[in-house]
Amino acid sequence: MDKSWIWSNNKSSEEYTNRVSTFINLSRSHLNDENKTPCPCTDCGNFYSHELETVERHLSVNSFSKSYTNWVYHGEDETASSFNIDDLESDINEDNEDSEEDDDEMFDVIEDITGGVNFETNQNDEIGGEETYYNEPTNFKELFDEVEKELYPGCSQFSSLTFLVKMMHIKVLNKMSDKCFDMILELLCQAFPTDHKLPKSHYEAKRMLRTLGLGYETIHVCKNDCTLFWKEYKDATECPTCGFLRYKRKGKKKKNVPVKKMHYFPITPRLQRLFMSRHTLDEMRWHKEKRVNTQGVLRHPADGEAWKEFDKQFLEFGKDPRNVRLGLATDGFNPFGNMSTSYSIWHVV
Repeated sequence: MDKSWIWSNNKSSEEYTNRVSTFINLSRSHLNDENKTPCPCTDCGNFYSHELETVERHLSVNSFSKSYTNWVYHGEDETASSFNIDDLESDINEDNEDSEEDDDEMFDVIEDITGGVNFETNQNDEIGGEETYYNEPTNFKELFDEVEKELYPGCSQFSSLTFLVKMMHIKVLNKMSDKCFDMILELLCQAFPTDHKLPKSHYEAKRMLRTLGLGYETIHVCKNDCTLFWKEYKDATECPTCGFLRYKRKGKKKKNVPVKKMHYFPITPRLQRLFMSRHTLDEMRWHKEKRVNTQGVLRHPADGEAWKEFDKQFLEFGKDPRNVRLGLATDGFNPFGNMSTSYSIWHVV
């Protein structure tokens, strides 16, 4: 039996999905007394047994354990294995191992964001019984393509997306200005072959990374911090509280330049990513499914009186473990500037 698919980087491909389905069908005749079977995903490693539906979901979200090549827990003879792992490993260039690991991680990042969208069948997989939260798979299909594209023809070290993410990481760590970053990109574009896949500017790089959920909204703010020019005030030209102008007085520039602005990271996509990521999916329901409720002990906000009172008032909301309760925190809030720090934190509710 061909088992080379367990090394596939793209768990959203039609081939990988079909192979997982075949594996699940083979496992149906080898269930224990509780109708469970060891799960060979990278997280469970055959140490934990689950029902077949859960195993199939794990294999769709996590990778198939690459060390599990002889399926002795799922009906295969211990001495029989048509898949020779040594032959496969000998075909892999050791010089490219780091690059392949980076690409694997990039595939995992994108699959966490998409929630397991199968682009080849144009259907949505389900994680935890929920459909995916994104309805624009075209952009993510382009991202998957970017991970598989060479930075330039013959470059096996980096894909275009992996190289871009590393470049942006260096920019942040070294507090590099946008102008400096543009100059470096311009030089690299001249040094690389003409058919390279590198963006030409920091602006183009940000546009690509926004699809990964790394974007933000820019909101104009009154100079005196009275008002956010947002929602009902989005078209206002002066502060409704103090009357201060929203934009700087025009000189030679025709474009309106705000006196002050802030960057807002929307809460909705951040919550969606918590449910999409394999690393936080179970933790979002931990308070209901795994928390040990001990009388008089406060280990989690769910043990507190405020949480319990909220659930009493909103019974239907409290029954669903996927519902999220938001609390307003003011840690570090410095509205009057009477401390040594000069920054302030705004909570947009």
